Amino acid sequence: MGASKQVNASRKWTEAKGGVIHYHIEGVFQGQVNVVGGSNWIGYADVTDRVVIELDWKLSESTLVGTPRIQNFKSAARNLRNPEPKCLPPILKGEYEHFELLGIKNGLSGALEMQARTAYPVVEVAQNCTGSRIKVSASTRTRPEELVVLSPVLLDSKVPDSDNLRISKDRKSLIHKNAGWTWTFTPSIKQ
Repeated sequence: MGASKQVNASRKWTEAKGGVIHYHIEGVFQGQVNVVGGSNWIGYADVTDRVVIELDWKLSESTLVGTPRIQNFKSAARNLRNPEPKCLPPILKGEYEHFELLGIKNGLSGALEMQARTAYPVVEVAQNCTGSRIKVSASTRTRPEELVVLSPVLLDSKVPDSDNLRISKDRKSLIHKNAGWTWTFTPSIKQ
């Protein structure tokens, strides 16, 4: 894309009505995590999770406008195992929830601050690797996490593909990978 075409294409974002861009953001997690809530025990699983966010973003101020809509999906935990291959794996006695998005607000430096909760079920772990099982109580952990909203202007530029940032083949979405998450940002001009 030539420089003048690129500037004209970028103007559609910067000159949007009220300066507000609508985002459909989908986060997909895939990774190995500890699914045991007790601080003295470890049990790994291959975990997948997903969340969808709809929000409006004032591009010129890098701020959230209005209240975002959040759709959480259930986590899946498979292939439970002990860190030591010869040891018995943990047994989940309920559902593990990796990432439940509770809320979103404006954060520092134009990022979003998300409040996320992880819910650990009761888990039975083997003492001394292969001994009798003991029960580790259920617990939850709530924490803030930062999410940087990618500018839609990037869609109209020559961003080199990398492992962490890509533009979709149809040039309608920005794809960012970080810490097991793949975040797909699909902006549109608010009507």
